[in-house]
Amino acid sequence: MKNILIFALLLSSIIKCSAQESPKMDVEFYSPSKNEKLSTEAYEVFRTNKFLNFKDKDTFVEKINGTIYKKTDLNNFFSYKKDWEKIQKEDTASYPKKERAKYLYTNNTMIEAVTEFGNYNVHKEIKTVYNPKCFVLQYEKKYFVGDDYNRTESIFNEYDNQNRVVKIIKRTEQGKKENNEESIITVKYEDEIVTITSKNGTIACELISNGNSVGWVSTLSPNETADYFRYAIGQQKIETAKEYCTEKMIKKIDSNLSLYQSIIDIKSLGGTGRFGEQVTINEDWKITFKDKKTEKYNAVFTLVKQKNGWKIDDFEIRK
Repeated sequence: MKNILIFALLLSSIIKCSAQESPKMDVEFYSPSKNEKLSTEAYEVFRTNKFLNFKDKDTFVEKINGTIYKKTDLNNFFSYKKDWEKIQKEDTASYPKKERAKYLYTNNTMIEAVTEFGNYNVHKEIKTVYNPKCFVLQYEKKYFVGDDYNRTESIFNEYDNQNRVVKIIKRTEQGKKENNEESIITVKYEDEIVTITSKNGTIACELISNGNSVGWVSTLSPNETADYFRYAIGQQKIETAKEYCTEKMIKKIDSNLSLYQSIIDIKSLGGTGRFGEQVTINEDWKITFKDKKTEKYNAVFTLVKQKNGWKIDDFEIRK
């Protein structure tokens, strides 16, 4: 009887506790500061310029209110070496076209139109307008739920006579006009200083060159370096493959150029490696040549660590 009474009291206590209102939890959402927004807007400016401001520069310094906010080593900024000459020469004729896009040309623009379909009967109609040098003049994304229009997000870019963006206007247009939003970024170029102003304030971006710089520094591991080299050779991009090599290995490629130029595809069948200050990688490859002949080879890499990353110091293929 005593045990039954204790159990009843315990059950009553549990029911009473569970019936009490759960404590309210404060949920906090992260909101970036104005400084963070300014930094993001700076990268938006340079991205619009196809990052050409970074060419031959080693350090990117962001200053807000005269104080250094951030320093970036541009030699480590990109995961691969940028072909600045190719980017500068790009125009609407050389621009790589998207498979599902439609293109319309006028005297001074190229218009790219794409429709994307998503879940819940949502689709997006995207229009991008390029100037003759493939800088984006206008980007517009319209959202639809079924046949019903939902909203439009758009960006309008204005450039100077050197194709450097001087104004970015971003708009969001809703079904109800009172919900529309607009923000404007203005840009001023003065020697090596780019000053960017928006509703968030002003950020001064200084681009610095270092005469003793080693240039682009690869952050790839030895295995990744070998993979990129193999891919470049298989795509007949010999000059790209050389970027992963020492001067000694570049001379070796040039002396046997006909072999590399005859390869049109390479498949790795796996291999082994010996790692240390010097790395040796031994792989089996299936190589396809221009005459469509496919043969199995053994590929041997020797890689060394240099100031600008891991480089292939020696390479040969054996039957």
